[in-house]
Amino acid sequence: MTKFIIRILIPVISFFAPILQAQIKKIGVPFITNYNPKLYKAASENWDVLQDSKGMMFFANHFGIMRFDGVRWGIVTQPENRSMVRSMAIDKSDKIYVGAQGDFGFVVQLPNGQYQYTSLVKLLPKPARNFGDVLHTIIRGKEVLFFSYERIFIYKNNTIKVLNSKTSFDDCFEVGNDIYVSDNEKGLLQLKNDVLTKVANGDKFVGMQVRKIFKTQNGLLLLTQKNGLFTFNEKQFVPFKTEVDHLLKQNQISAGIQLSDGYIGIGTRQTGLIVIDSAGNLIQHIDKQMGLQNEYVTNFKIDKESNLWVTLKGGISQLQISSPLSRIVDSSNSETKIYCSKIYQNKLYIGTDNGLFGLDWNAYKSGKRENVNFQHIPGMSENVWNVAVFGNSLLAFEKNGIFEISGNSAKAIAKIDGAWKGVLVPNHPDLLLVGGYTGLYLLKKINNSWVFQHKIKGFEDSSRIIETDKNGNIWIAHGYKGIFKLKFNSTFDVISDIQFYNDKSGFPSSLFLNVFKIHDDILFGTPKGVYKQDISSKKMIPDLIFKKYPGLENHIRLLKADSQDNIWYISGENTGKMIRKNKGNFHIEELPFRKLRYLYVPGFENIETTPDGDVFFGTQEGLIHYSTIKTKKYETKYQAVISEVKSIFPKDSLLFSSRYDVLPNKTGSHDQLQTTLPHSNNALHFSFASLSFDAADATEYQYWLEGFEPKWSDYSLQTEKEYTNLPENDYVFHVRAKNIYGVVSEEAVFKFEVLPPWYRTIWAYILYFALYSVVIYLIIKYQKSVASRQRRQLIEDQEKELLRSRAELNEQKLTFEQENMNIMRENLESTINLKNAKVASNTVNLIHLNEILLSIKELIGQMDKKNDANVNFGLLTKINKLIDHELQGDKHWNEFEEIFNQLHDNFMQRLKSSYPELTPRDMRLCAYLRMNFNTKEIAPLLGISVRGVEDTRYRIRKKLQLPSDANITEFILNF
Repeated sequence: MTKFIIRILIPVISFFAPILQAQIKKIGVPFITNYNPKLYKAASENWDVLQDSKGMMFFANHFGIMRFDGVRWGIVTQPENRSMVRSMAIDKSDKIYVGAQGDFGFVVQLPNGQYQYTSLVKLLPKPARNFGDVLHTIIRGKEVLFFSYERIFIYKNNTIKVLNSKTSFDDCFEVGNDIYVSDNEKGLLQLKNDVLTKVANGDKFVGMQVRKIFKTQNGLLLLTQKNGLFTFNEKQFVPFKTEVDHLLKQNQISAGIQLSDGYIGIGTRQTGLIVIDSAGNLIQHIDKQMGLQNEYVTNFKIDKESNLWVTLKGGISQLQISSPLSRIVDSSNSETKIYCSKIYQNKLYIGTDNGLFGLDWNAYKSGKRENVNFQHIPGMSENVWNVAVFGNSLLAFEKNGIFEISGNSAKAIAKIDGAWKGVLVPNHPDLLLVGGYTGLYLLKKINNSWVFQHKIKGFEDSSRIIETDKNGNIWIAHGYKGIFKLKFNSTFDVISDIQFYNDKSGFPSSLFLNVFKIHDDILFGTPKGVYKQDISSKKMIPDLIFKKYPGLENHIRLLKADSQDNIWYISGENTGKMIRKNKGNFHIEELPFRKLRYLYVPGFENIETTPDGDVFFGTQEGLIHYSTIKTKKYETKYQAVISEVKSIFPKDSLLFSSRYDVLPNKTGSHDQLQTTLPHSNNALHFSFASLSFDAADATEYQYWLEGFEPKWSDYSLQTEKEYTNLPENDYVFHVRAKNIYGVVSEEAVFKFEVLPPWYRTIWAYILYFALYSVVIYLIIKYQKSVASRQRRQLIEDQEKELLRSRAELNEQKLTFEQENMNIMRENLESTINLKNAKVASNTVNLIHLNEILLSIKELIGQMDKKNDANVNFGLLTKINKLIDHELQGDKHWNEFEEIFNQLHDNFMQRLKSSYPELTPRDMRLCAYLRMNFNTKEIAPLLGISVRGVEDTRYRIRKKLQLPSDANITEFILNF
């Protein structure tokens, strides 16, 4: 019956899906993206928010108007008096009307991407120019209303009408097509035909400090700052009681917004956002503990994707209220990594790294969460891997063993070395098989309690992933080995048979295998899809159903069936639900779960479903809840935008940009979009984004520079692209985005032209032609000049040739004379050589003669000493004297000296004149040294001993005044 009702409800819910788009979930807290001042680099205070027709977000910031394109933040303009922006409104042409402090005007975007502010205060008479904050800006048809405490300004047809208050206004409200004004003296007034008129019983509003008015079926609903909510019509003015009156009165209402289905979002100064339904029941209370970065809410805006933007006194927050996913967050908000979850006896349990925690589920999903927190279950303080119900017992499997849970207490059943998971033994509901860190354990149910029996022998591997089939087999997946198939013996204490399966058995890999039980069938998750065992061949083959859904390309990390006959899966990074249709077909639903990408604990992915339609995902960022009755439109159209285009050279020369720091103070040439670029600016940098704000950081981009690239690039997270050295051409830069749901945006384009370099322009070619003509003329003129010079040169060459011939004759004559001189010199040298030879021959003969004479003299001397007879003494004495006379004779010397002086440039005369103290013997010795004779050769020439020659050399050295280390021979040779 339950399945039938759900199947009937699904199409009904799908029909009303658009109505539910902006309705916030009651269970859990929406995904919140916080943007702090450090991120957007502007003031912390933000007062208003709007979205233009493209989807661009604008914020009224203390520093000016701030823009967000999904990637980049920036102040785009400021009022002329540089004051804070307090309010904004936008018309159909995307002209933004701005209310500031002491100023108001409008903003338009120029063709170059920049925003220009124009003040309207100059249209006011001078007495009306003194006012404070313009708190509200409202567009009504062709007129714009600017509201301040002092005055109301109505702008129409370039004129401004001023409405004054005797005391002061309190606030202004746009309610449908009506404008209401709260006056501190007169109460509630209505603006009609540019005139303020009293509302019946409107004086009851005096001092109420109304902050927002909504139109309901029962009249007006008023949100007051400190007194809660009231309903008002012409007959009565009564309080509207809610479940959160104490919160609203204590924390001061600051803003409000109507959501779908009668829901109302109320912003407060001190406790964040409160959402109630039309009956005043609490739906959500989102404060700082729930993820809101600041609790002073200033304004709201629902964007085109049904996200709720909340401006704060300190930052900006985006709440994805239309998503069926929400985070189960409590005020403690301490445990984030979730391994398992289970609802049992109206209590939600989660397994974490720090034990098991429990929460009152009925109280939590009602929205009353002030005192509803996850409570730690005593007794377990380490990793809880699994929690499941077996019979009437809730068991938790922890690092230290197995525990039975009852309420907020835990009782240890078995202290073992780590327990992963438990499964009932087929056909034995009283036996529980537990997979542990080091094998298998058996528990038995005795007297309605599970009692530990023993460890099963024969298998010691880790058994984290375990299932049983209808035949009593145990299937265990080991992530790094493969798949084990086990059989028990009859007493369930020993493994009697083990079969092992890996890539050799048909699996695409032995790694990262899982085993799942779907409708009593054992299936296997592999890196390449879902496999099953072929009954006949026992080989592992792809399952035909899962071959189509979800395919064989991704790693199957999880398969799980729910009570509605759906199959949940995690395939690769995608989470999905296979909804069974007729004839064995399935409808695949993946888009709602794209936000879960990369959030699971790797290897410990877990999905928990309940008969009530609640689905829980355990992730690294806490427990996430999915509501099957809430839908979201995922095919929303959006645009890609080009945020900035700049030329790299010269450095950062902006061509298109919304940056306020480049906006000129006055309108000038910068208003025009510069798309024709000189060749020197042929290096461009593009920045782009997409106006899809749901998980904007996961949006991928694809770009193409038409005219330079042949096709689109691959999708990537890159939001910038740079091109350098672009040749001259017409270009179109295209960019498009693909958001987390796979929806491709409308593309953005930027057209530009790169001009050729100056030397390839038409003027350059004209110049080239002119220069060519001039060059041709100069060449012809030059050729004529060359011919004339050649004729002159020919004449000059002939004259030079004649002179050269004459010179050659003279040269030949000189050569002949030189040859004669050489012959004469050679003859002279021959004569000198002949005389040198003669001198040398005479000298040698003289040496030889003197040596003979010395020998005779020596023999006679010896005979004289040995012969005692004096018979021949007289004769011998005469011979001896004759020899001495010959040895000392000058006849030969004079002849030698004459020839020597001729050959050696009067050496003897020069030496004698320079050193007159030299004796004739000294002169002879010097002559012999000049002839390079050695001491032994000189001794016989002088008729003295070798020792005597050395003594003579010594005396000559002294006379020549040579130092002791000087060589006398070298001196004589160089003299």
